[in-house]
Amino acid sequence: MLSDFHLHSCVSDGVLDPPSVVRHAATRGIGRLSITDHDSLGAYRWEDGRVFEEARALGVELSVGIELDVILDEREVHLLGYDLDLSAPRLGTHLEDVRRARRERFRREIGVVQERLGRDVLREQDVLVPGRETLMRPHLIRPLVERGCFATYEEGRGWFREHMTLGVVVPKPTFEEGLAMFAEAGGWASLAHPGYYWKDGVPILDRLPILHEQGLRAVELQYPYRSSSPGLFSEQDEREFLAALRASGERLGLRFTRDPLVPAERFETLRRELGDGFEAIEIDSSKGNPYDIPAIAHSVLTKDLVDEEGHPTRAALDRVLAFFHERLLPT
Repeated sequence: MLSDFHLHSCVSDGVLDPPSVVRHAATRGIGRLSITDHDSLGAYRWEDGRVFEEARALGVELSVGIELDVILDEREVHLLGYDLDLSAPRLGTHLEDVRRARRERFRREIGVVQERLGRDVLREQDVLVPGRETLMRPHLIRPLVERGCFATYEEGRGWFREHMTLGVVVPKPTFEEGLAMFAEAGGWASLAHPGYYWKDGVPILDRLPILHEQGLRAVELQYPYRSSSPGLFSEQDEREFLAALRASGERLGLRFTRDPLVPAERFETLRRELGDGFEAIEIDSSKGNPYDIPAIAHSVLTKDLVDEEGHPTRAALDRVLAFFHERLLPT
């Protein structure tokens, strides 16, 4: 079964409405997915949760997800969150604060556009389409390119950087705060497109053990960097990033054998890509397993941890602690 856990809808910078995202994914053989709109869970509230009905009707497993802007070492990075509770109060409050700030920034920016480029080149209704919650620069730049105000998207982005100093601060939590929000919402976190940060000179590979210790559960490896950022991340860049990851040392992975969010195929891919540099701990959660681990078990080191000597999750925890000891402490 194919999976895709990084998809956007028209709620942020995607094109399709959320139910259509599920339908199109299903026609392409995707059986598990998450819609991870920027700074919004609106896809899951679209038309009173119609996306869940669509997923059930098509037999698609749907994880409530998001792509959250956070700050790591004074720069913006993106955290993907999964299995989130839509009613989580702290995350909900933050997203509402972000929505209001983005909307205020948009109002000021469209005013600058109309003042400098003409009142008719872009109207609010061109951008404020029904259901859109996360207003982003591409929503302004793309229609201006289409109408001939800029020759290319890059030219438009440069114009915005030069002219948009409006003093609206969109709140961004720290990396640790983002992890905490996801944990409080019952979810877990993956670092989105690490190749972007690596290409920009951020030593993200060196930071992964520490970020994992803080609560980062996964890193996005299979991602179309060059198609998402034409001209900025080449095929050679992508090959070099994966090579650097392989050369950066041993990686440790944990999963329950019946966890649908971490299928066996994922570990097979990691073994193939990383070879001897990948150590897998796979805990039996099949029916009738000797430790009565349920089929829905997912969080080896937190929610589903049984902190008792001899239990496989405790053994996994001990191995993780030893792994960090080996990697982080001097011999």
